[in-house]
Amino acid sequence: MKQLGLALLFLSLSVVALAQSGIIAVTSDGQQVLLNSDQTWEYVQLESDGPENSAVLEVTEVVEMDEACRLQVKLQNNLGYRISSLVPRLRVINQDNILYTATSLSFTAVKPTKAKYAFVQFSGIGCRDISEVLVFDASRCKMGEIDQFNEEPGQCLSRIYVQPSDLININRAS
Repeated sequence: MKQLGLALLFLSLSVVALAQSGIIAVTSDGQQVLLNSDQTWEYVQLESDGPENSAVLEVTEVVEMDEACRLQVKLQNNLGYRISSLVPRLRVINQDNILYTATSLSFTAVKPTKAKYAFVQFSGIGCRDISEVLVFDASRCKMGEIDQFNEEPGQCLSRIYVQPSDLININRAS
């Protein structure tokens, strides 16, 4: 019976890579686990300092419109778990270094290694008049073990890596 339970556990996992001390596997909900050779297991904790282990935000298109600026933004999930929802907040700073507006983007159901796109439009300001777009908050999130009800302040934002862009100046608040 114990072997049947173990076999069912392995059926619910898809093997990703072989580690020195065991096997790295992904559960059905997208969490990475390390299956040790001594028949124990543990969750794999990923560092999110760089793009390799982060939710990567990248501006892929900038459209200058009459009195508006439209951005296409890609979210690439390089985390070891599913992003159920992530709502980054953006501040637009004008050329006079004054906050012009703040708005949100919304991404849902992004599996590990997959990407989704969203559009955001800033009305009343042209792209040429934007000094900086700043990703400053992401407290409305549900990904892996964290959600908006149990996350520490800044925990979701810390998992976002903002890809530098030649199209527009975009950064993440520290």
